[in-house]
Amino acid sequence: MKLLILLLLVFALVSCGQETAIPTGTQATTEASSITIATEAVRLPPEMSPLATAQYLEPLEDFSWEREFAPEYVMLHFTSAVTVSKENPYDISLICGIFEDGGISIHYVIDRDGSVYCYVPETRAAWHAGKGEFAGDERLTNAMNKYSIGIEILAIGSKNDMSQYLHAYEYDVLDSTLIGFTEEQYASLKELVRDVCERNGIPFDREHIIGHEEYKPSKSDPGELFDWNRLFD
Repeated sequence: MKLLILLLLVFALVSCGQETAIPTGTQATTEASSITIATEAVRLPPEMSPLATAQYLEPLEDFSWEREFAPEYVMLHFTSAVTVSKENPYDISLICGIFEDGGISIHYVIDRDGSVYCYVPETRAAWHAGKGEFAGDERLTNAMNKYSIGIEILAIGSKNDMSQYLHAYEYDVLDSTLIGFTEEQYASLKELVRDVCERNGIPFDREHIIGHEEYKPSKSDPGELFDWNRLFD
């Protein structure tokens, strides 16, 4: 009889120790006891901002590198297809063609109406910065792509900004509504940059959110018409 009781106790203990497998990073609650069982979540690098729609450049290997280092900076640019079409400079298909022909890629594009699109996921290094240097940091010399997330804003800059792309007479005949940045773009940019910085642990300040021109002086973006105060107000 004692042996039988002992065997029953052993069986009961073994049965209590059997649990349904729980996938890593998930939680399960037992209905009987309402005890929450949690495993340690695996932190994966962010793929893209929830504010954006994916329009990945495929295959990604042809337009980006696998990321080696955590991003430390956000770099702002402006872009358009005005050199190809002065009547429709914000045709995204034309802009993508310019990117492809020039071996350029970007993480995010902000359209004139404020829509945000992700062309390269944050887990990869996009080709947007080119050669340059910043803040005397030798790591960044000709290597900012590896340490940054790039954002293109669809815009045409000032006459001075655009002088390397357009003759003065060409600029003067442009539709004035196509020049500069829209209210919707400023609103989306501020929200997007805050989100990118928060998820990647990048300080939301002027030292870590920079313009392309600060890294590569031969460039002029985001340019004279961009109001930095709108980003930090």
